[in-house]
Amino acid sequence: MRLEVDLRFPSGLALSGASSERLRVRRLPLVGVRVGVDGGASLRGRVARPRIEFGDEASRAWTAVFQAPVTTRADGVIGPGALPHDIVTVTLGPEPAAARDIVFTLEDADVWIGETQVGGETMRVSFDLAHGDSVFNRTAARHLDASGAIVSNGELAERHLILGLRTLMQPVRTELTVERLSLGPTFARTNSPLLGADEADAIVVQAEAENAAPAAVMLGRDALAGCSSISVNRQTRRMTLRCAG
Repeated sequence: MRLEVDLRFPSGLALSGASSERLRVRRLPLVGVRVGVDGGASLRGRVARPRIEFGDEASRAWTAVFQAPVTTRADGVIGPGALPHDIVTVTLGPEPAAARDIVFTLEDADVWIGETQVGGETMRVSFDLAHGDSVFNRTAARHLDASGAIVSNGELAERHLILGLRTLMQPVRTELTVERLSLGPTFARTNSPLLGADEADAIVVQAEAENAAPAAVMLGRDALAGCSSISVNRQTRRMTLRCAG
């Protein structure tokens, strides 16, 4: 089984229905799971416990099987929290000549989401290593649009979100940075529905409360172009992003 590490996914695995059938992963009877997506929607799936080997170590990993593409680059995705190591480092590129460490304290050592100030707003920060774009969630987009910190820059465009799902997003122009990192191509989430599920009832939509989701920004590969690694120490709950100074 080939797995893509997705830093946005929690401590588990995700497979598409097609991959689970091909790999003969048996689903647990009558056990379901939902993964929330910004905007009041969630992706519904089934639960499995396949045996996964990491070198000499083996474990029964909690696995969600979704009727969605999940990924086109591997058999499935794995969250970094499912890796059986106290220190996990993801190499992004060569070490810069003059490097600095950007350190975030994690609420949960297995969930790679930091927090920082962006445009006067406290925002959660996550990383999408599979795509170049950076994305503001709906809450962040509303605040930044009201303050003039982001400005629309063209027509809505269909962009990847997570687990193979897509949605229409608004391209924006901004001078904002995250810990002095330029965002590169940037999009703002809209009220457009999620697309791409293999079954119509796989996506469950609920009314979005006013304070449903904290403001958040997801940094893509372009924003991380000057960074060499992301590392998490589980014992200290510290996530370190090493970038050019």
